[in-house]
Formats: sequence, C-alpha cells, structure tokens
Amino acid sequence: MLTFLKPDLWKLLLTFALLVVSSILWRMYIVSHISDTFPMGFPLQFYLTWGPCQAEQNCSQSNGVFLIIDLLFWYVVSAFVLDRVRRKITTHA
Repeated sequence: MLTFLKPDLWKLLLTFALLVVSSILWRMYIVSHISDTFPMGFPLQFYLTWGPCQAEQNCSQSNGVFLIIDLLFWYVVSAFVLDRVRRKITTHA
C-alpha cells in the first residue's frame, strides 16, 4: 500500500529541491513584509535569525525537530508526485 514511499535517488533529490525552493520563497515573502527577520524552512521554520544584533548577543535560533519534520513532509510530497508521474507515464506508454 505504501510502496510509493520506498526511497530512491529521484525522491531524495526532489525532496531537497522542494525544501530549498520552499525555504527561499518563504524567506523572500517574510523579508518583504518584516525587514529584520530571516527565516529558513517551510512549512515549519527550522532556523531563524534577526537583527540588527549586538556583537555579544545571539540573534538566531534553530530547531532540529522542525528540520526533520520538514524533510519528512517534503519527502512524502515528492514520493506522491513522482508516483503519480510514473503511473501516468506507464499508462500512456
């Protein structure tokens, strides 16, 4: 039933591509509305910096659990998309 989740190179590549593209687009959207906040991660924000920041202050935070959840989310999305594409190709061939 869940055989479409079996890992392969294309799913992993698409997963990382979706993670990077969604993070960049989310960052661009947030920066255009809030000029001093710089997030990474979508749908969950796994890294955030803000400023201006004094030299002795820590103006960033990260969350490894959110990064893992984001990776799992994008993996499931990429597995679903590639499964649908592969089914469409095999039915038309």
